[in-house]
Amino acid sequence: MISAVPLPIGSEIILAKPVTPSIVVVLAAASVESLEAQASSLSASVPSGVELRLDYLQSFDNLEARLRHFLAHWRFPLVIATCRRAAAGGQFQGSMEEQWQVLTAAVRAGCSWVDVEIESLRAQSAARLRQLSPARLIVSYHDYRETPPLLPLYRRLARFPAQTIKIVGTARNLKDNLKYRALLAASARRRPSLVAFAQGPRGMVSRLLSLRWKCPFTYASLQRAVAPGQLSVDVLRLVYRVEQINARTQLYGVVGAHASTSLSPVMQNIAFQAKHFNAVYLPCETSRLSDFLALARELGFVGFSVTMPFKQAILPELDWVDPLARHIGACNTVAVRRGQWMGWNTDAAAVVEVLTKRLRLPGSQILILGAGGAARAAACALSAEGAKVLIAARRESAARQLARHISAEAVPWARAETLEVDAVINATPVGMAPQAEVSPIDLARLRARVVFDMVYYPTDTRLLSEARSRGLVTISGIEMLVAQGARQFEIWTGESAPRALMEQAIRQTLANARALTS
Repeated sequence: MISAVPLPIGSEIILAKPVTPSIVVVLAAASVESLEAQASSLSASVPSGVELRLDYLQSFDNLEARLRHFLAHWRFPLVIATCRRAAAGGQFQGSMEEQWQVLTAAVRAGCSWVDVEIESLRAQSAARLRQLSPARLIVSYHDYRETPPLLPLYRRLARFPAQTIKIVGTARNLKDNLKYRALLAASARRRPSLVAFAQGPRGMVSRLLSLRWKCPFTYASLQRAVAPGQLSVDVLRLVYRVEQINARTQLYGVVGAHASTSLSPVMQNIAFQAKHFNAVYLPCETSRLSDFLALARELGFVGFSVTMPFKQAILPELDWVDPLARHIGACNTVAVRRGQWMGWNTDAAAVVEVLTKRLRLPGSQILILGAGGAARAAACALSAEGAKVLIAARRESAARQLARHISAEAVPWARAETLEVDAVINATPVGMAPQAEVSPIDLARLRARVVFDMVYYPTDTRLLSEARSRGLVTISGIEMLVAQGARQFEIWTGESAPRALMEQAIRQTLANARALTS
């Protein structure tokens, strides 16, 4: 397979027998020169196809010559030219005739594939279609609102003289991913070939498993997504290893209302890789737990993490629950063993673990700020260890209710800053980006030895910064995140977790996120 490497100026592009890579990287820029700069950042050691989104260009003057110059420098195993009109979800503002001129110029320049949406293709005559030869034709359909009935759509698109059909809808729930799996299975031995997946945060499962479901290739961005839910090529290859996922790969995941932004996939997938497990951990975003449960059972998940708002709702679905998780009333970790769904709460164990390194818990006085799920797990775990727990929340009724549950003491929020305690734990979202300049409490009045902030983004919150300036011992949210994730990994695999690697992956991901937004 030919990799993306520079060729001498003036080299001719020879279209050999088509070779299809597993990942097609979408390049979108205002000029062909910027497209070339994007191409230069692709790894030469791992071949990728590219899709040139010509509808993003601001000028089409001398397009054929500029594209020929581009293709003379970079040889990819597959180059798709796309010029999607605004009416079909693209950026091109011209007419269908002008769109056709752009696409035929791309073919004459040497692009080996052309993607034309069904709306434009059905307006063309057979003679006009022959203008695309020798490029291979993709007829595509995009739905940015929902997932339409897929099999009738495939049959309609199959009437066109195309080598490949592309169907991309929008997942409104996780179960929509199963529709693409069924369609790919039904069309596996048919011609033309089919590329199909769902976009949007709830369609990430189909993007990540499409190759396992016999999709010929999937799409990735270079850095910034061009389509909803699109992941970068580095994330697909380094975090999820999509090209290595096969029928024997065990499936894990995280379910929650904001699972698509969770840091758990990067942490758990690096752990699976380090320990040589054939497993992948997927983000499963949904607003209904039953939606995820249907997906998990159909695909045969062997373990998963549970985040808000499902940590309590998952309990009735389990065959066995660890006593501490039952006492807390929340579960964040599920393992499937011999068909039995078993649940734990590793948040609680992580709180004890990180604090035990700094304090002798029995007899210590620990102030917890907040009365939500994270505060509840911390309060129950620390009380069970013999610590005296004080709870302060802006909603005093919530603090009193949690205090009664574990025989702790509720203190008014206004009085919390005047206490003398061994440790204070911020279990609220105060201080989380984008409101990183806010601190939940004034440390000038509070007397404490240890300050523990469960917020992990930013990595250095204002609360922790102020605590260090006063010479106090600090614990970051990243340490807590890694500790609970490591315990999940150990429950699932029975092996020790590579904690240093997991933390490194989290910190690198957060650093990259800051770089992209700065």
